[in-house]
Amino acid sequence: MKTSQILLTITVAAALPTFLALAAEDSPIKKAMQSVHKAPKTEEKLSDKIIAGTATAEEKQTAFALYKGMAEGKAPKGDDGAFKVKVGKLITATSDVIDGKPGAIEAYKKAVNCKACHSEHKPD
Repeated sequence: MKTSQILLTITVAAALPTFLALAAEDSPIKKAMQSVHKAPKTEEKLSDKIIAGTATAEEKQTAFALYKGMAEGKAPKGDDGAFKVKVGKLITATSDVIDGKPGAIEAYKKAVNCKACHSEHKPD
C-alpha cells in the first residue's frame, strides 16, 4: 500500500465514529421532535399550533413531511412494528388535519401523545 492510501484509510477510520455520532444526532426522529414538538420559550410548539388550529398550511405540511421521515427509519428502541403503527397514526392524523377532516384534531392530539411513544421507543 502506498503512504497516501494508508493515510486515507487511517483518516476514514478515525472520522467514522464522529460521522456516525453526527448522523444519529440528525436522525429523522430527532429532527421531527426538535421541529414539531419543541420550541424556544417565547414561541409556541408547532404541535400545539396544529392542535389549536393556528398552524399555517405550510407548517402542517412541514410536520407531515417530518413525520413521514420518521416512518422511514427503525425504532431506536423496542418493537419496530409497534413504532411503525404509532408513527403511522401520527402521519394519518396529520394528513387528516391538512385535509380538514372532522375529528382530525382529536385524532392528532391522541397520536401526538409523547409519553406513549417515548416510554417504549426512546433510548435511555
